[in-house]
Amino acid sequence: MDFQTIVDSYGMAAAVLSVEKTEDGHYGDIRIVRANEMYKKIMGDGYHDNMVYSELIPKEPNFEDFCYRCAVHKQHLHAYVDTKSMGVWTDGTYIPLAPKFDEGNLCYFLFFFEFTKAPDSEKMSNISAETAPLVIQTCINLRGSENFYESMNTVIADIQKKTESFCSCIFMIDKEKRKFAPLCAKFSTDEVTIEDFLPFFTPEVVFSWEDTLKNRDDIIIKDEFDLAELEKINPVWTKSLRDAQVKNLVLVSLSQGKKMFGVLFITNFNVERIVDIKEFVELTAFFLSSEIANNDLMERLEYLSNVDSLTGVRNRNSMNARVDSHVNKEMTVHTPYGVIFADLNGLKQCNDSGGHEAGDRLLKDAAKLLKKHFDGDEIYRSGGDEFVIIVPNCKKDVFEKRVAQLRTETGYGAEISFAIGADWTDDEKELRHCMSIADGAMYADKNEFYRLHPDKARK
Repeated sequence: MDFQTIVDSYGMAAAVLSVEKTEDGHYGDIRIVRANEMYKKIMGDGYHDNMVYSELIPKEPNFEDFCYRCAVHKQHLHAYVDTKSMGVWTDGTYIPLAPKFDEGNLCYFLFFFEFTKAPDSEKMSNISAETAPLVIQTCINLRGSENFYESMNTVIADIQKKTESFCSCIFMIDKEKRKFAPLCAKFSTDEVTIEDFLPFFTPEVVFSWEDTLKNRDDIIIKDEFDLAELEKINPVWTKSLRDAQVKNLVLVSLSQGKKMFGVLFITNFNVERIVDIKEFVELTAFFLSSEIANNDLMERLEYLSNVDSLTGVRNRNSMNARVDSHVNKEMTVHTPYGVIFADLNGLKQCNDSGGHEAGDRLLKDAAKLLKKHFDGDEIYRSGGDEFVIIVPNCKKDVFEKRVAQLRTETGYGAEISFAIGADWTDDEKELRHCMSIADGAMYADKNEFYRLHPDKARK
């Protein structure tokens, strides 16, 4: 077949590419077989016929996936994407060539494209009939409520439903301040919440996303093959995904200009709809970026960063802010209330014998136990092995009974052992005093524990 004649018949940059099929149902080399003069001019002196495309531009998994779908599965595809490696937006069309032109394990397709320096609204709106109403509905939901957070929750629930995913979530990230927090999340089941998965979102994982996205419009993981490819460039994140039982994923940057301030991601979605989902999620992320940036949410990230990423309970900053809001009468703790200080016994020994991974597991299990006893109350991790629980609107006898139950379950010999101090009051003015008494009682209990069990003492 005279591929040169085909590409020369186009008035825009065009090329015929080949995709090598592999026996495992994936692909090998993707080569530019022939190109017209406009294509060669754009690509520069490095171009030559039958070259592997990544000799000219950085490898792009999403582009490769479209090449494979077009050449091998004979799908006619279109994409308008932010080609970060070249600093342009690319309006690309993929047209399969008839199977009769395929040779052995090589399949062919025609690719032609145009560049724009900035996103073009007309090209961006050139989307499939299936995707258009989904995006329009999302935009309506974004503008349909005066409450920003309410509209975000509505949109993320809509995204979860339309992608048939297990989880859809927006994470806010401030790399300069080393802060991150979930803005909103929706799961396919009400039995789990984002707090259950926060331990997988370590700073090392979250702050790696920007580098991984550096030369890509988004990250799409469809199967174990894609996960293995991601592992080559980001093993820490890949391990976290495996630990969280993520089978497939779409992660898209939320940004203003060139500054990324968050991500939209969905996990365990209907992978059979990957082309439509990619188009829908990318365009939705564009509008979400604008809406979030207009809301100036970055200045409020300080207030969103209130969760301890390891245990899923609230962190020390959140506790301090809670005490301040009570003292300033902005949001008081409902009286009567009790305060509990619970210090985890034996963490140092656990770290020494089993390493910090064992210590982290102990802390997670400790937080899980506290959630079991004080579900619906305010639980904070105030320090390395110390937790604080504020129990609002609780009668004295009920409070004391709950504390006694916690002591019984976490005494010496238990898998999770706490030194516990508690105090109760019916005077809203006494929160700090109540906390001081509970803190002192906890330390007395801790010292008695180490006196009786010196083998557990911190060295």
